[in-house]
Formats: sequence, C-alpha cells, structure tokens
Amino acid sequence: MQEIIIGILFLAALFFMGRKVYRQYKAKDSCATGCEKCSPSSNKDFKLPEHLKN
Repeated sequence: MQEIIIGILFLAALFFMGRKVYRQYKAKDSCATGCEKCSPSSNKDFKLPEHLKN
C-alpha cells in the first residue's frame, strides 16, 4: 500500500515538473509561471535606487 502512495506522489511530481518545463519552452518570454510579471514592458518601468547601484 505504501508503494502505491509513493508511486502516485512521484507521478504527480513528474507531471507538475513536466508541465512547468513545457510552459517555459512554449512561452514567448520564457517565463514558466504565466503571471506576466516578467513581461518586457514591465521591466522597463523598474528603476534601481541610487544606494543599490554599487
């Protein structure tokens, strides 16, 4: 019984990791999450504070 539960958990982990890799290569901007935080237009608006530029 324990082997079956471990097998199911292992297959579920493989499924989610495979889906993440597939989405990364399928995405236009190579972001696996699909939340659009990484879009090129949002990166242009970010300015680093002067005290962190070292």
